[in-house]
Amino acid sequence: MYASAASQNASLNILSHNSGILKKGETSFLEVTINNTDEFASIGSYKIKAQINIPSEIVSIADTGHVLPKGWKIISNNGSTLIVSNATDVISPISDRTILVALVGKKPGGPSTIIGQLSFSNGNAPGIEVGFLSGDNPADDSSTTTIKVMR
Repeated sequence: MYASAASQNASLNILSHNSGILKKGETSFLEVTINNTDEFASIGSYKIKAQINIPSEIVSIADTGHVLPKGWKIISNNGSTLIVSNATDVISPISDRTILVALVGKKPGGPSTIIGQLSFSNGNAPGIEVGFLSGDNPADDSSTTTIKVMR
């Protein structure tokens, strides 16, 4: 008799568009890329949650205008923290998904740090319960970038 174990890894990378420079009152995107780095196993639906925290004193997360992959959904958006879920999207091995988060410049300042963090759910809708991804490497579950707002 043989026992087999499955391990998976998801990673996160965030990048500010326009070299991280945004004008007051204008909209730009934050690019959020989530990777399934496993060669063999897919990441099931309602397993991935990505949380984005922005410096709310200079920028806000827009209510609309985000670009989500098919099957993804916004769990919450309070203007300074956005949480998205892979919902019904099963992420194939060695695949990635890119999300564009719309940011609006509020007032000049920065550069300030934007933080992205992956967490996991239990695989059940609506994807808000705490879960885990067996074999995940926590070292690549977070990413940072900067944003500066100009006049």
